[in-house]
Amino acid sequence: MAKRPGIFPTFFLSGFECSTFRWKDKRRRSLVQETKHDRHAHEDYQLLRRLGIAVAREGVPWPFVDRGGQYDFSSIDPMIDAMDEAQAIPIWSLCQYGFPDGLDPFTDEFTDRFTRYCRATAAYVTGRIHGPYFFTPFNEISFFAFAGGEMGWIAPYKNTREDRFKLREALCKAAIAGIKAIREVEPEARIINNDPLVQVVAPRDRTDLEKAAEEETYVDTFRAWDILYGKDHPELGGAPDILDIVGPNNYSFGQMEYREHAPYVALPPGDDRIKPLGELLRLVWKRYGRPMIIAETSGLGK
Repeated sequence: MAKRPGIFPTFFLSGFECSTFRWKDKRRRSLVQETKHDRHAHEDYQLLRRLGIAVAREGVPWPFVDRGGQYDFSSIDPMIDAMDEAQAIPIWSLCQYGFPDGLDPFTDEFTDRFTRYCRATAAYVTGRIHGPYFFTPFNEISFFAFAGGEMGWIAPYKNTREDRFKLREALCKAAIAGIKAIREVEPEARIINNDPLVQVVAPRDRTDLEKAAEEETYVDTFRAWDILYGKDHPELGGAPDILDIVGPNNYSFGQMEYREHAPYVALPPGDDRIKPLGELLRLVWKRYGRPMIIAETSGLGK
């Protein structure tokens, strides 16, 4: 258990992969089904209990729950029952890269439908479990925009830098509206907005790329959080309590060498250009002064 009072009762948090994207082969993925968490939720949460972990990121599968404005939340009932028995607190991820077929993220219809879905989800889970209540509207807005807006790996399959920026703004707009809808249902709900911690450096022999690498590190990394905070595009309604809890994701491949055409190349272990985690977290704290958790991490190797 945590030694000092904080946002969560335990220092270590956990989570279950719950992505529902359409991959570049156009097929819908459900990582909850692929990992069999949907079939083994009870065992999974009992394992967390034995490990002394009382918090888990858990997904609501928007593409499967939202049936044209009618909602079927039965797929998350086993998780709710399991976490209730294990006395675990969920952080509900409401869009893990996947959205319903037929929706265009660049339209107002997308924002409106996401807002209604957020309101319905908040009403459902607050009626089934005791608080406190935590929600993540979109998992990794910046990476979502990169993967779906510039690289074409996932829907909406765009492939330009400009589309990446437009998709990021559209996701921020929908997130802000969704957060406000959640708090119409539960005013005390806490929001965790997670995104990768990134440090990009120029190749050692390309000093001409240093400015571009710094732009990625000190501007682009923070753009989605800036919008949610209200620093950028204030007309969308961002504010410090909208950003709320910042969730930096610390991945071994998050520190990269710049390339003129993405994707960039991860710095190898031992590279003297790698910055300590504490230094990267300090940048986030100085910029926002908001509570933080490390929302995701990874190890090296396979």
